[in-house]
Amino acid sequence: LEKVTANWGKGNNIIENVDFTFSIHNSHTALLPLMGPSGQGKSTLLYLLAALKWPTAGKITWRFPEGSTVMLSEGGRHLSDNQAVQLRRERFGFDFQDSTLSPHLTIIENIAYPLLSQGKTWKEALEIAAQRFQEVLLVPEQANQKALMQSFPTQLSGGQRQRAALAQAIIHNPTVLFADEPTGQLDRHTRKQVMAVLKNWVAEGNGQRGFVWVTHHHVDDLDFMGVDELLFVDNQT
Repeated sequence: LEKVTANWGKGNNIIENVDFTFSIHNSHTALLPLMGPSGQGKSTLLYLLAALKWPTAGKITWRFPEGSTVMLSEGGRHLSDNQAVQLRRERFGFDFQDSTLSPHLTIIENIAYPLLSQGKTWKEALEIAAQRFQEVLLVPEQANQKALMQSFPTQLSGGQRQRAALAQAIIHNPTVLFADEPTGQLDRHTRKQVMAVLKNWVAEGNGQRGFVWVTHHHVDDLDFMGVDELLFVDNQT
């Protein structure tokens, strides 16, 4: 990030002149929490990094493992609409507090459907979805995987729904997973279960995956995830 500023045309800057560099190839910075007081721009910064919003000034440059580079700048002028969609669809994953699971689809259908836009057949998508869902299940749940897959979101616990949404977010093997308070509505025990899945997902990427998330659970998240670097956001940072 180089001198990144955002105000969305409302006068006062939400964030201003943010300079920061991190590398997912370094185990110490593959996990990057965005922290700070409420209303100070954490979610805005997350959306800027994820190409969901564009900076008012400055630029964000992503350099991916195979050497390609993408620049995000004012008005998205360095990317066409199609390039922006492709970036989000292929490089990034999104796991937000408000679940993206459709109540009218079963869990396995919810997890599988994003792969259809990548040209997978429904059969292929379901096979991959079953594997991804297994990866986010706790050991006691794995024996009941088939029944859970055929359930609807309202039939699962809060933690199970959040982990199903996580499986949906990582179904396409993104380089970077973004999350905005992904465990904010969960109790402490369930929150640790979800964070354990996230931590394992990053570790299994062998330096090819990163996780950037907004959190208010400072001590719990930092200690449990083993994070020793963070970006503190307070408008002027």
